[in-house]
Amino acid sequence: MFKLSPLFVVLLATLTYASPAVVETRGGPPERENVCGPSGLDKTIRYFLQSTSIPTKVWQAEDVSADTFNFVDLQSKTTATSGQALNNQLWSIQPINDASSFAFISAGPTATVCAVGDGGPFNKVACDGVFNTTGPLNISTVVQTGQFFIDCITCDAKGKGATNCQIQSAFEGQCVSFLDDQTFNTIKLDDCSSQPHQLWDIVPEA
Repeated sequence: MFKLSPLFVVLLATLTYASPAVVETRGGPPERENVCGPSGLDKTIRYFLQSTSIPTKVWQAEDVSADTFNFVDLQSKTTATSGQALNNQLWSIQPINDASSFAFISAGPTATVCAVGDGGPFNKVACDGVFNTTGPLNISTVVQTGQFFIDCITCDAKGKGATNCQIQSAFEGQCVSFLDDQTFNTIKLDDCSSQPHQLWDIVPEA
């Protein structure tokens, strides 16, 4: 049984009030203040998903081909300004269900392939099923393994990124985390907490 962190208690209570205005502040105990849902994220921009505890490391799609990738792990941020090495670390973020949830689309393959969390290490799924939604209350889309809730401490007012974000699977209810504190490279879902290894910055491509 998973246990939501205080950060996500706020998220679940405030999703109904999400709006294109990205910067939002909620009242409550100090640990619950200044929480925002990045509903206005610019989906035309590509982003790095960067660890807050190891800022030099970002999500990376691995074993990338034109049609797919095999899994996602945490690797040192590339210094490349173009090419495959850069693309493998960049992600588009697609809002779903009126921006109450989001999907992460890898820029590595030329096909539209999304990151998916189903309890084990992050892998991939074709995005078609993830995007297949008929409305904000469609239950079948809420449980897609490729859909995630995002709750952040700060969100850019122009939709150009966010900081200290907790990313929770809409299907599993668990949060995106490192596998352990030794390797820092395998990304998987784990019970939600406020530990630094579960916090991510959404950083726009320069």
